[in-house]
Amino acid sequence: MNFIRKYWQDAGAIIGLVICIGLLMNRAILFDITGILWLSFVAILFHQFEEYRWPGYFPGLFNSTMFKSKAPDHYPLNTHSAMIINVAIAYIFYLLPVCFPQVIWLGLAPVFMGFFQVVWHGIVVNIKAKTLYNPGLVTALLVHVPVGIWYIHEVVKHDMSTGMDWILGTIYFVLAVYIFIIKGNMWLKREDSPYSFSKQQLGAYIRK
Repeated sequence: MNFIRKYWQDAGAIIGLVICIGLLMNRAILFDITGILWLSFVAILFHQFEEYRWPGYFPGLFNSTMFKSKAPDHYPLNTHSAMIINVAIAYIFYLLPVCFPQVIWLGLAPVFMGFFQVVWHGIVVNIKAKTLYNPGLVTALLVHVPVGIWYIHEVVKHDMSTGMDWILGTIYFVLAVYIFIIKGNMWLKREDSPYSFSKQQLGAYIRK
């Protein structure tokens, strides 16, 4: 478990690279709705790698700046809660639409999540931290947004969605943010947690 806690984001990046190679070797699926959903899954894997590995100091910024934590190395976010929350988001919320590409609202929800990442990292966190960049912003802008726009374009172009898909997709997205991100952090926080982030993951926020 300690190994998984330490390297889950690295495993995700490797899986993302393997998927990209597979899509390049089978370009027919790349331009199919399923291929776009695979890219959406890759987007969240690379996004998590940016947040937690390279440059990887999002945990320190999150705990110190967003929550004014006196123990930013493990509270409220810690390596155990980060692993559970992010693995669940990637391998349930983002991977499920790949398995059921015909269920459009399942695919729309992660797309909305990707757009939300731009608002979160690009506006909310940057304003709070008084920065122009924080880990997660680059992949949100350069991967999540293009893939999301592509998915919506294909769905609309081929008349694959109904009004109910957009409603359900929005509701599912909101519920996912609430359960995985908001409540997930609250349920798994522990002031005495032994699962601390590394100096790299704390970055300049190590002493704050």
